[in-house]
Amino acid sequence: MRNGREWGQPWSAAVLAPWRGTGASLVTATAGALIDAEMGPKGQDVVLMDADLETAGLTSLLGAWRTSGSCEEDCGLVGFAKEEKIALHDRTAAPFLVRLRAHDGRSEGMTLFSGLRGRGSSAFTARRDLPDIVGRAAESLAEIAGCLLVDCGTGWGPCTRRVCDAVEYVFLVGPPDGRPHPAVRELTAELERAGLLGKLAGYVANRPGPGPRFTGQNRLNGVGGARSRDTLPVRTVLDLPEDPRAAQTVAQGALPGPQSPFGKAFREGLEALEPDLFRTGFGPGGH
Repeated sequence: MRNGREWGQPWSAAVLAPWRGTGASLVTATAGALIDAEMGPKGQDVVLMDADLETAGLTSLLGAWRTSGSCEEDCGLVGFAKEEKIALHDRTAAPFLVRLRAHDGRSEGMTLFSGLRGRGSSAFTARRDLPDIVGRAAESLAEIAGCLLVDCGTGWGPCTRRVCDAVEYVFLVGPPDGRPHPAVRELTAELERAGLLGKLAGYVANRPGPGPRFTGQNRLNGVGGARSRDTLPVRTVLDLPEDPRAAQTVAQGALPGPQSPFGKAFREGLEALEPDLFRTGFGPGGH
């Protein structure tokens, strides 16, 4: 029981993109902020983790949400990896979180475990134990957060696999007509080879902006080939409309308003996916 009511179970998810430009960081940030806006005042904990080792897109997107100055050298993956005095299996990620707050006050309790940015980050990208560092951070955050959302960036690799091992669910983000694309098939095949296909909760169809529709000969991230019949073991669970202002609003430190097609569809989609999400929420960390 918390605040006199019974909460639901902890919930953790990884967000993967088959190629860049799908808006995966925007999806991760908006989902967390929508949950925090409604459930945060009731005592829920929402943590976002940036595990995109190439661009740290989530960290960049949420720059305007930080409540304090830059602490890139001491927070997130950089700070977590620099703490050599503590054995990795004993390390907790909680001290390396940054508090986030929307400028409009709608979301005030969300925190960010930032990605590899700023001075000191480049030294860690080549570390052989980086997958263990990333995986342990995800496990530690899942233990303390009621809701943990991890932006894994693009494609598949040892770090993404470790994150997917640590969370309960995996979501793929891409354009509406991208689900049968070979790059998406490749991600689902990697999940299956890793024994993690059962965690695949669905596909988020996002329209970050106008772009070409895929044809049989499109090649994205070096993956291409003839389009084949859609037989993927993944369904579309969120269908988000194009809303050019949504990303700009989030980047400026606020949630899309109630009139935003993106924000409205996102909230309705989350509620349809998890009917108790905005009623019972999530329990404290620990599975």
